[in-house]
Amino acid sequence: MTGADRALGLLRACGADEVAHPGGTLLAHLQRVRERLAGWGARPALQLAGLCHAFYGTDGFAQSLLPLGRRGELAAAIGTEAEELVHFYASCDRKASYRALPREDGLFVERFTGTASVPTLRQRKDFAELTAANELDLAQVNAGIRAEHGGALLRLFTAWRPLLSEPAEADARELLTLRGEERTEFLKGLERGDVVTGVVSVIASFGVTFVELGGVQAMMNIPEVSWSRVDSPADVIGEGQELAFTVLGVETEDADGRERVSLSLKDLHPDPLRELARTRLGGTVRGTVTKEVPFGVFVRVTDGVEGLLHTEDLGTAELRTGDRVDVRITAINLSRRQVRLDRA
Repeated sequence: MTGADRALGLLRACGADEVAHPGGTLLAHLQRVRERLAGWGARPALQLAGLCHAFYGTDGFAQSLLPLGRRGELAAAIGTEAEELVHFYASCDRKASYRALPREDGLFVERFTGTASVPTLRQRKDFAELTAANELDLAQVNAGIRAEHGGALLRLFTAWRPLLSEPAEADARELLTLRGEERTEFLKGLERGDVVTGVVSVIASFGVTFVELGGVQAMMNIPEVSWSRVDSPADVIGEGQELAFTVLGVETEDADGRERVSLSLKDLHPDPLRELARTRLGGTVRGTVTKEVPFGVFVRVTDGVEGLLHTEDLGTAELRTGDRVDVRITAINLSRRQVRLDRA
C-alpha cells in the first residue's frame, strides 16, 4: 500500500469526503491539489503534503481532521517529511508571514504557538508551491473565488516568483490573468489619477518596469520612478515589491494595437523642485557636486534636485565630484525642470 493509499484511507476515516468545502468536498479538493503538484513535477513528499494539507486545519480553513496531539498517526501514513510539511503549512499565520516569505531573513509566525522563526529556503519554496496549488485549485473550480480573490492572488504569486517552480508560476499567470470582457471591465474601471496597488514583476534592462496589478500588466518608464535622477529603476525598487502607484493613463489600444496602462511611483511623493522654488529661490544652500561636464558642474542642492553651476560662474575654482560648495539658487524652470546656480 502506498503513502497516498494510506492517506486516502485516513482522510475517509476522518470524514474528509463529507466535509463541505469551497472546492466541492474537502476530499475532492485535496485530491486535485495533489494532482496539480504532480503535474508541476513536485517530489512525492510534497505531493503527499498537498493531499493532506488540511488535516490540522489552516489559517484560511479552520476545520481540522486531526488534533495536533495525533500527529503521529499522519506521520505513520505518509512519512515524517510529508507530515512535517503539512504541519508547517497548517501552522502559518498568513497575515504575519506572507509578505515576508520571499526574504531570506523574513519571519514565519506560527498561529499555533505565536512563535516566529526564519525558515530555510527549502521550507519557503515548499510552502509557496503548496499554497499556489491550493489557491489555484479553488480559483479554477470556483468562479466566485477567482473573481473576488484572483487579482490579489496573482500579485501574491508575482511577489513569490523567486520561490515558485516555473510550472507553478506559469499556471498562476495562465489561470489568473484577465482576458476578454473581464479585462475590458478592469481597464474601464481605471482612470488617470487613481492610486493602485501593484507588484513589480520585471525591471527590464532598457529601463521600463512592468507591474502586476492583479490580472493586468502595467508599465512605468524610468523618469516616473523617482524625482531624483536614477540610472536604473533597480536603484530604487526591486522585483517582487508591492507598492502603491498612480495611474498616469490608460490606453485601450495604443499605436501597436495593444492595451497600455502607464504608472508613476514618484507622483505619490511631493515634488522637491516645487518646494525648492517656493522656499529657497534666491537663497544660499550648501550642495554636493554630483557630476562634472565641459560647461560646468551639477550640484545636488536637496534630495531629488540638482542644479547647474556654469563654468562662467565658477571663476578660478576647480570643483570635483563629491566636493561641497555654497551656491545661490538664481533661477528655476519647473517645465524644463532646470535649476541655475551661482557661487555664493
